[in-house]
Amino acid sequence: MSTILAPLPAADTPQFQALLTELPDNVSGPLGAEASTLGPLLEAAPYLLDLARVHGEWLAQALADGPDRAFDDLLGEMGRAGREDDEAPVAHALRIAKGRTALLAAVAETGGAWTTARATEALSDLADIALEAALDLLMRQAFEKGHLAIPIEEARAANSGLAIFALGKHGGRELNYSSDIDIVAFFDPQKPVLADPLEATKIYSRMVQKLVGLMEDRQAGGYVFRTDLRLRPDPGSTPVAISFDAALAYYEVRGQNWERAAWIKARPCAGDKSVGEAFLKELAPYVWRKHLDFATIADIQAMKRQINVSKKVGDIRVEGHNVKLGRGGIREIEFFAQTQQLIAGGRDKALRVRPTAQALAALAEADWISPETATELTETYWYLRAVENRLQMLRDEQTHTMPDNPEAVAVIGRLMGEADLPAFEKAYRAALECVARYYAELFTQGETLGSGEGNLVFTGSDDDPETLETLTAMGFADASKAIQTVRKWHYGSYAATRTSAARAHLTELLPALLLTLGRAGNADEALAHFDDFLSRLPAGVQLFALLRNHSQLRTLLVQFMASAPRMAEAVIHRAHVMDGLIDPAFANDVTHRDVLVGKVDAFLADARSYEDLIDRARIIGQEQKFLIAAGLLSGTVSALGAGEQFTALAETLLNRLFTKVQDEFAIRHGRIAGAEVALLAFGKMASGEMTFTSDLDFILLYDAPDTESDGERQLSTSHYFARLTQRLVAAVSAPTAEGVLYEADMRLRPSGNSGPLATSLAGFRAYHKDNAWTWEHLALSRARVIAATGALGDKVDSEIAEVMSRPRDIAKTIDDVVSMRALMARERKPRHAFDLKLVSGGLVDLEFIAQSAQLVAGAQLALPQETTARVLTGLGETGLLPQGQRLAEIHGVYSTALQVMSSALVSPFKEAAWTPTFKELLAHLSNYPDFGRLELDIARMRGEVEAAASEWYGKARGL
Repeated sequence: MSTILAPLPAADTPQFQALLTELPDNVSGPLGAEASTLGPLLEAAPYLLDLARVHGEWLAQALADGPDRAFDDLLGEMGRAGREDDEAPVAHALRIAKGRTALLAAVAETGGAWTTARATEALSDLADIALEAALDLLMRQAFEKGHLAIPIEEARAANSGLAIFALGKHGGRELNYSSDIDIVAFFDPQKPVLADPLEATKIYSRMVQKLVGLMEDRQAGGYVFRTDLRLRPDPGSTPVAISFDAALAYYEVRGQNWERAAWIKARPCAGDKSVGEAFLKELAPYVWRKHLDFATIADIQAMKRQINVSKKVGDIRVEGHNVKLGRGGIREIEFFAQTQQLIAGGRDKALRVRPTAQALAALAEADWISPETATELTETYWYLRAVENRLQMLRDEQTHTMPDNPEAVAVIGRLMGEADLPAFEKAYRAALECVARYYAELFTQGETLGSGEGNLVFTGSDDDPETLETLTAMGFADASKAIQTVRKWHYGSYAATRTSAARAHLTELLPALLLTLGRAGNADEALAHFDDFLSRLPAGVQLFALLRNHSQLRTLLVQFMASAPRMAEAVIHRAHVMDGLIDPAFANDVTHRDVLVGKVDAFLADARSYEDLIDRARIIGQEQKFLIAAGLLSGTVSALGAGEQFTALAETLLNRLFTKVQDEFAIRHGRIAGAEVALLAFGKMASGEMTFTSDLDFILLYDAPDTESDGERQLSTSHYFARLTQRLVAAVSAPTAEGVLYEADMRLRPSGNSGPLATSLAGFRAYHKDNAWTWEHLALSRARVIAATGALGDKVDSEIAEVMSRPRDIAKTIDDVVSMRALMARERKPRHAFDLKLVSGGLVDLEFIAQSAQLVAGAQLALPQETTARVLTGLGETGLLPQGQRLAEIHGVYSTALQVMSSALVSPFKEAAWTPTFKELLAHLSNYPDFGRLELDIARMRGEVEAAASEWYGKARGL
């Protein structure tokens, strides 16, 4: 199918006409037929005119065949050239292919047969095939020199053990028209390729040096690609080929943020791609951090500023503007995408894409940017890339700078299809302004030492009068003390401000921070809270960078310090817990179980070892608990919803750890053939009402033959599951560098702390038939299987149902319940008026009513294993206790207060923790106008519960 090219604006074309007279008729005819495109293009571009003179016959055929078929044929010829034994024909074939691709890409792009994106892909694919063909030749040469331990038929690039990585635009398949290719070469020393593995660095380095020569030495036909190796680790002191181990060690210890950005687009483009992919997998934790990385913004922003200075980049203009590095240029779009990829790509694998346009689409899909932003920036990106290509195709120069005179700018405009110079200039400026606008929103130029409120200067020993005025206007009663506090930070008195980088971030954060503190209601108290917070913060760079970029987090953190010290403490110990608050998916994370479970699973999936999984469980557990609590305290999540989400988080983590613990345990001890295992949850985990500080109440049950495991170190069945339980408890509760996940409480297993850690199904059945206390059956009333293999879950459910439906002495059961409550009142006295679990008429009384009802009236209620609130409602609906619905409402108020206390306070039963700001927060979240009314209402509710408990126990004895 012949190519139909779109015409370019008309221009005088004497050189093109002269060319046609030089060419034979079978060439000049087809080229002349496309004169409306080829004439203006070749007339403007001496480089292309020369290529057309050399490759005219080929171009005529390419126009007849169509550019895609012509290019595919070129790639095929290059691949075959790599199988030649002589170096000269290989080098010649590569150069011919480069010249023809350059000509074809320019004609197809300017003529509209190819998009700019397709042209950049073609140039990138050409580079890939050229490197592969050259490396094929070099492998055969290495065999001939006796360097290889593999046979000649295997001496190919793909088996070399040497991976060539494309970085930058080459990695993203976005090469510009006259681009260098940035490559690095790493080898796998474990792959048995070389005859003398000890010579690997020397042999591979020589191959890479020769590879570069084949690419860029100027011969007849020019060069293939200028090739840059300077993006390898520490290029001033390392060989051009480095082992994987050395490269990984460098990136893990000394890697810089700009290198992380470079590796976003990296891909194995030639050589041993399988080992290249393995290396990328190993490198992923370096590029894609576990935590959102806001310190990266400042680093990349500084890089951009340095580029602006070194390249003398000025304001938006047309003449002399650098389309790549100038304001509003291509680099700003790339930074816009890459920085957000670096920030969030560790959590969201969908953001780990190479091409810029795909990155923008992924960011929009993940709600980091709007679809409109992605569309505008993508269209602008390809518009600017088209301009860049046209600048370079004129003379095959690696230039990005627009001409400095109107006549030459008009030439670029015509090659873009715009005959009118003012119209082109307007479109070009509009593109730059679009980019600059979005870039400014992401990369602010940093806060100044002044603010919209006035001067803020904290240097020297004397207070600056204008700063005193500014702070007073902000709401600080003692402005001089505020200055002293800030000055103390600048002196590096705290660990968090000891480094120069931390102080630099804090300096730029200060104006916005002081404004936030000033709006907190009591600015001086808020500043004192922040100073205390800062004094205990171990490091500041990451958090300061985060707060600089997100005003809502500054406000939230100040609120936490005033009313929710537990949340502030969480940030002190692990600043990364705030990461999720700026994730656009925050609301989904804390309100939808499936989203939360998906986040946990995605984060755990990147674990590279058992130990890494244990740490990752703690990281995501702490972060998600923090997010759920933040949702609760900000009013986004109800107390009921928070309980469900805290439980979903715990259940998911326990399940995933249990699966991994079983696999890890089996490595040494094997498995018990035919065994089934289950985890049975009790308490708030079973009822879906966990809080921020809840323990995990569960037991491990098994159903297995009495035998031995089949592993290297065999264990008897009982010993096997006891040890397995110990491993699971350790996986959950053992402190690591990332902290403790949950405390595990297994006292509800048969015989309590004196019984075995794991219980057989038969033992569970026998115990609850003959030996269990009434309080143990109360606990069983809401027990729930949360993990099971085979049919054991159903078997456990059946056993529980049998226990709960068993005929019992009702009067004795109720007497036992009343006695237990009296004993608890004597031995576990409430520690505070709002110790709503233990106070008389509190949560325990409501739970005892519901649980005893399940034992003595379960058949009438028909609510097996239901929550306390649902059972209380059922008591009202059945008439067993008319005030049951009211009790369920009281349960809701108690649960809300306890959820908020658990999430906000480190020491909820110490009066000092009950600050006015916390009381105001608790009243607000409990839907009361003020704390006084909440306090009065709860006192009345306690009386209602006491009366209802007495009434219920009296009625129940007569059932």
